[in-house]
Amino acid sequence: MAVGLKAAGYDITFANDFDKRAAEAYAYNLGDYVVCGDITSDEIQAQIPDADIFAGGPPCQDYSVAGTGDGEEGERGKLVWTYLGIIERKQPKAFVFENVKGLLTKKHRPTFDALLAKFAEIGYSVSWRLVNAWDYGVAQKRERVFIVGVRNDIGLTFEFPEPRPEDYRTQVLRDVIGDLPEPNTHTYNHRKPNGLKTDAEYLPKLPKGEGVSTRRAAEILGDIYWQNYARAGTDEAALTVASEGQSKPHPTQPRRFTVRECLRIQSVPDSYVLPESISLSAQYRIVGNGVASRVSYLIGIALAEQLNVALSQSLSEAA
Repeated sequence: MAVGLKAAGYDITFANDFDKRAAEAYAYNLGDYVVCGDITSDEIQAQIPDADIFAGGPPCQDYSVAGTGDGEEGERGKLVWTYLGIIERKQPKAFVFENVKGLLTKKHRPTFDALLAKFAEIGYSVSWRLVNAWDYGVAQKRERVFIVGVRNDIGLTFEFPEPRPEDYRTQVLRDVIGDLPEPNTHTYNHRKPNGLKTDAEYLPKLPKGEGVSTRRAAEILGDIYWQNYARAGTDEAALTVASEGQSKPHPTQPRRFTVRECLRIQSVPDSYVLPESISLSAQYRIVGNGVASRVSYLIGIALAEQLNVALSQSLSEAA
């Protein structure tokens, strides 16, 4: 998210992550103002400065369909309320909140609705949307919930930017990774849960250059453990880049996507580099946990423009 917001012109002054590898990657690419530690601690919260905008995504695993399902009762799921508490205390002009679409499922919808109500209660006009990154010029079918709140005294209800016709589901894998060279070595094979087979033994059995559904992958490979071999074709957008320390299969080669390919699929510029000191699995996790940078860029631009108009009108009326 920070990559997109920085590109949109935001001056970022503070960042936090509990994962020391994620904090290391952030410091390497964006700034040493990142603080690694538990956001629920008084020590970390005391370091949070005042700011015009707060943006973040509390850990999503407890709300994810593929996660624990613990919701707000989970150790990570309860952090949505920590986020709200920081907004209530700091009272920024606006905030951006991001999470998985699992927050909208029947099981977790009460938490989502309560969160919206509490944001309103602490003085914010809120808008929300389930955003598919593919609609906004990203070559990935990634759906995430965004909530944007604007402090009531500003007199603005945020309007999400609409996808442009030239962006709407136009980007495919060939567009974003087609120019990248093949890696020198196939070091992207991951041993599977039963510990018996590796990608190198299974990926060559899948048709190249075309999409393979989860069900079709299971039929071809004959083993339910290999359901995550579903893959997109070169003329399709990628499936969601996940955070489980791996990536989906490459559409034409018998290997997984490389980390750079995953970054491209997340619309992160090549200027962003993950240090070699970070393990490969941690690199995949960092990329998978991120926000598609182009989405945060477009939301950031829209928020800045709308805020500037509203604040200018307030100044004119006051004068």
